[in-house]
Amino acid sequence: MKINEIRVGMRKITLYGKITDMNPFMIVLEDSTGKAFVRYRSRNVIDPIKIGDYVTFRNGRVVEYSGIIQIRVEPSGRIIPITKAQAELHMMRDSIN
Repeated sequence: MKINEIRVGMRKITLYGKITDMNPFMIVLEDSTGKAFVRYRSRNVIDPIKIGDYVTFRNGRVVEYSGIIQIRVEPSGRIIPITKAQAELHMMRDSIN
């Protein structure tokens, strides 16, 4: 799914993109269509991640907080580092479907 396609109330979404900013609780994820705020917990992270990494977020829920749309990674959700090529391939497949 692309960032510009997310809507409040969606569940079990998967996103692919690049981390452009982060702190211990929030990641700013960017793809070719926009940016999204992703709230997470350390237990959701499979391998260490940092700004500039490409990742996939699995099992997210879209919510609105103070007028800002956010994706919350569910307790069973995962954040997995991937390569730039993998991210681009997934985004290309999503645009075909």
